[in-house]
Amino acid sequence: MAEPLREGDPTRFGQYELHARLGAGGMGQVYLGRSPGGRLVAVKVVRPELSGDAAFRRRFADEVMAARKVGGFYTAPVIDADTGADPPWLATAYIPGPSLHQAITERGPLNPDSVAALGAGLAEGLVAVHASGIVHRDLKPANVVLGEDGPRVIDFGIARVLDNTSFTKPSTVLGTAAFTSPEQARAQPVGPASDVFSLGCVLVFAMTGHSPFGEGPAHAVLFRVVHEKPDLSGLRGPVGGMVAECLAKDPGARIHLDKLRDVLAILAPRAPASTGEWWPGDDLTEVIAQHTTRLYTLIDTDRTRSPGEKERESAGSRGGRDSGRAARTDQADLVIGNLGPDELEIVMDGAVLGTVPEGTSQAFKIGAGAHAVQARVGTLSGTQRQVTVGPRGAAVTFDTTKRRSPPEPVETVTFTASKISDGLGIGASAVLVCVILGLVIAALVPTQYPPHPVAGLPQFLLLGSPLLGLALGAVEYLRPAPWLTFDRNGLSWRDRAGGEAQRVAWADVDRVRLVGSAGDTSVVVWPGKGRSRPRGEPFQGGVIVCKAKDVHAVLNRKAHRLRACLEWFPEQAK
Repeated sequence: MAEPLREGDPTRFGQYELHARLGAGGMGQVYLGRSPGGRLVAVKVVRPELSGDAAFRRRFADEVMAARKVGGFYTAPVIDADTGADPPWLATAYIPGPSLHQAITERGPLNPDSVAALGAGLAEGLVAVHASGIVHRDLKPANVVLGEDGPRVIDFGIARVLDNTSFTKPSTVLGTAAFTSPEQARAQPVGPASDVFSLGCVLVFAMTGHSPFGEGPAHAVLFRVVHEKPDLSGLRGPVGGMVAECLAKDPGARIHLDKLRDVLAILAPRAPASTGEWWPGDDLTEVIAQHTTRLYTLIDTDRTRSPGEKERESAGSRGGRDSGRAARTDQADLVIGNLGPDELEIVMDGAVLGTVPEGTSQAFKIGAGAHAVQARVGTLSGTQRQVTVGPRGAAVTFDTTKRRSPPEPVETVTFTASKISDGLGIGASAVLVCVILGLVIAALVPTQYPPHPVAGLPQFLLLGSPLLGLALGAVEYLRPAPWLTFDRNGLSWRDRAGGEAQRVAWADVDRVRLVGSAGDTSVVVWPGKGRSRPRGEPFQGGVIVCKAKDVHAVLNRKAHRLRACLEWFPEQAK
């Protein structure tokens, strides 16, 4: 539950203005902050006794780096951090809403429909966490936030940071006793199946209001987790049956997270899209709205305090906590370029910013300052990119290089030929020509005695074709492969002749185009007036720098990306 800042609390960390306390945990104090662009964040500040531990700092930096890669709809992503500060801190997207523990305490257990929706969302969030190589290790009702648009998994990776022997003893017990897996309780190595068990415990709590292993001293609860059957007496219907499959003692016998997500999604009825409600058939939406109203009232009250009052209240805080710029309300353009053939959904600071159609760019008006930007296609989320938006704006490029791969931020894009496929192609062509030529000669040469002078040539061609194909393929493989590279400053390439690589700056180019049709297209550069001309075949006053077929960019995805690069990179240099 949020509460006002206390005397001596900091009023700023980095660029984030702090407005309230959100609570305290094993790592330190958590504050509610706001970014310069107005986004709410949860700022977690490490306790002084931990910040002086070099081993802790190393683990903290590693886990923050891993957590930045976590995407998905049902997580609260890490958007900023300073692992070298004194004390270290990290900021995650803040979801206005109560924790699952608060909601159940205030209004009682959820009905099966809401539990199904909750479980489907949490399972999807854990899939995203596991895809980044992280095991949550401490999933519990307090680490589940209920937002108006669904639940969020928070604090993934924190339990490992707090394990002071995790680098040398991966079997150390972590987690909260009532929601701990048997393998955690036994201090054994844990994997994604451990989070499945904890998720089952969380869903039992959501449906019944209590843990499946009861309450009491931690050692007694852990004994029941390892040796006794869970109390599932309050579970109802098919949802209860699916939850029970999470709680097998053997990790290998538990339901797979993907299957659990899919089945619960089917069991969860959805409200009509026109209603704008995510939670089905329950009063959770009202509970969440009340919590959000109280939160914003607290923020508004804090913002009415004078700067002098805030300064006096923060007099006891560390000087390093006041680093960063003052909050700014001016806005600038963040231009997102999409080089891939799929529409991108752009997420900034944990919230959806908008979409960018395939092969185009889109400008978004946002507040100046540092932001975490991420792109996703369907359920595939790419790496977050930290972007600082100044008065003149900023630009980020995303590219999807392969089918079913996430969109990633890029600074350069290179197209190149496959030396193996080119070598095999040349070799196979040589073999085919020899075989056809041998068959034609054999058909045309008359059968006579004495033999015709070329009568032995067909046999020679047929028997020698593999060696000829191998030799020509090897020669092609050993030749320098042609390539074409785009970046913000210019265009670099090496043609099929294998000569010296060349480069032109966008500032020296009047225009660059893809000319030709079908499988015979070429990238042509027209140098600016008075600029030097690169070497290459002339074309209508310009120079052909690369043929698309030489870098295998004639069809499908590569051809689309090549056209998009020719539009995006020269434009960004202006």
